[in-house]
Amino acid sequence: MTFPPSRVPPPETFSSRFVRKYLWWLFLLVAPVILSIFWGFHIDATAMLREQMLGQGRAFFTQIVLHREWISDHGGVYVRMRPGVENNPWLLKVPGLKVVIRDESGEAYTLKNPALVTREISELAEKNGVFGFRITSDKPLNPANAPDGFERAALSDFKRGAKEASVYETRAGKTFFRYMAPLAVGKACLLCHAFQGYKEGDVRGGISVTIDATRLIRRIRIHRDYLLLSALAILGVTFGIIGTISRSFLTELRAAEERLVEMATRDSLTGLLTRREMFRLAELEEARARRQERPLSVLMVDIDHFKRVNDTRGHGAGDAVLKAVAQAIRSTLRGYDVVCRYGGEEFLVIMPETPLDQASSAAERLREHVESLKAAVDAGEPVRLTVSIGIALLHQGETVERLIARADAALYAAKDAGRNRACIG
Repeated sequence: MTFPPSRVPPPETFSSRFVRKYLWWLFLLVAPVILSIFWGFHIDATAMLREQMLGQGRAFFTQIVLHREWISDHGGVYVRMRPGVENNPWLLKVPGLKVVIRDESGEAYTLKNPALVTREISELAEKNGVFGFRITSDKPLNPANAPDGFERAALSDFKRGAKEASVYETRAGKTFFRYMAPLAVGKACLLCHAFQGYKEGDVRGGISVTIDATRLIRRIRIHRDYLLLSALAILGVTFGIIGTISRSFLTELRAAEERLVEMATRDSLTGLLTRREMFRLAELEEARARRQERPLSVLMVDIDHFKRVNDTRGHGAGDAVLKAVAQAIRSTLRGYDVVCRYGGEEFLVIMPETPLDQASSAAERLREHVESLKAAVDAGEPVRLTVSIGIALLHQGETVERLIARADAALYAAKDAGRNRACIG
């Protein structure tokens, strides 16, 4: 690949790549922070919900215990037997317990113990959709009061000193919050349970409360989804803004890099490549010529009597002459020939895929074109210009430095021969 003077690729830079990499790292750092903040809100809301459910469970438990204690303190309650009200068969098994009594008119009343009252109130509460609760123990008189899985585990924990237990359960598409706390055996309890070996102060049972939490759980899930979408939206907006700013910044950065590259690779006066950039491209062309076995020629061009122009007409006139010769070289040679300002008034031309005879013809055309110029440098007489040119062809195994040295030697030979001519080195 060759490099036209007007489109020489800049040396590789990493600023844009660094900025993009920095932005990716910024995203990887900021995104988890934002998501963590919103997830923290969700966890906090979930914890608040659990505290709310625990508060309800504790309140219901306390209310039930107070009712139960009142009933226990009074040895149970007797209710009038009417259709649907039957004797508790489990109480009939308790030795010496008077389950049925009659008033003076002969109306029968049956004893309702605390556990039975608790169960019947629970059935009424569930029927009305309030909440459910029941008393249970590891040795219930009534098998219907036998503990389920959650209650059995809670009773086991209570014996080890736990004060309460709670869990969420899903049944039939609904979510329930279950709460349970222990019940200690009191004196009134021994009326029915003494024959079972219970002792006052033993923890043999507990009251479990079941609260329908479906609506609250649904709300917390909506809240979670809302927080997630909000976090994603904020991330999108934030990085959209950052991306827009970054694109503008990268555009400015690339423009600045191009200006820096232009300053580093172009001669500010003539617009030609600098000597350093020329060597970089010359090495590329030399390697390509060897790899493809193609010819490579160079021209070393020097303005004749340039010092005289500076001395007699001033440095402004010298600058005008340099610009005129640089323009003449660019307009005479091919678009892919590489031209640089090699020294003060010296120019170097790299001619890819050019044998010696074609290089000599190009040098002669350039010499004639410059000779025909009359550079206008000020209000005085135009400056008549000529150039001397050294020509060299890359030899097998030769370095770029050696090739340029031979062209330079040919240039001095042209000067020694009278100037305004081209010589082959």
